[in-house]
Formats: sequence, structure tokens, C-alpha cells
Amino acid sequence: MAKLVFKRDSQFMNKMRKFDIYLNESKTEQIKDGETKQLDVAPGEYIVKMQIDWVESATHRIQVGADDTVHFQCGSRLKGMKILKASSAMNTVDEYIYLEKK
Repeated sequence: MAKLVFKRDSQFMNKMRKFDIYLNESKTEQIKDGETKQLDVAPGEYIVKMQIDWVESATHRIQVGADDTVHFQCGSRLKGMKILKASSAMNTVDEYIYLEKK
């Protein structure tokens, strides 16, 4: 069984909110602030993204084999004084919420 591992940063931004994990356009799981979540998936091709409300991360198309483990890092790029620009960042993909393949 293949594994997808998501590690979410612990941040002030969205601290009390869960991010939705989408696989192939279907909401699959949620991840809390500072949490690491592992999903067991069948081998194959997946489209992976994160979402909170209507705001989305970048989308990643991945191919996983039977024994593969793919790691992702997620969080918000709004840190420090950038938090003041949160409302304008909601219309920018991969800014308010990001997802990176590691």
C-alpha cells in the first residue's frame, strides 16, 4: 500500500482551523495545526491539493507505486507582517494556504 504523508506547520494563521485534503477532487481528510497525517492509498495517479473555505493551494499530480511514500508540507505563507495582507491573499493560489511536495 502506498502512503501519502502530510505535515502541517504550526502557525498563528489559521491555528484553530482545519485544512481539507483533496485527492482527485474529493475531500478525503482534514489536518489540524501542527499535525502530521498519513493516508494509505492504492498505487496509481493522484491529484492532490489543500483547501480552506474557497481558498486553494497549488495542485500536485503524482504517481505512486505500491511501496512508495510521498511527503508533503503544508501551511500558510502569511507570517509576521504578511498576516495583515490576508484578505488580498485569499485570491492567490498557494499563498494563504500552500502545499509543497518534499
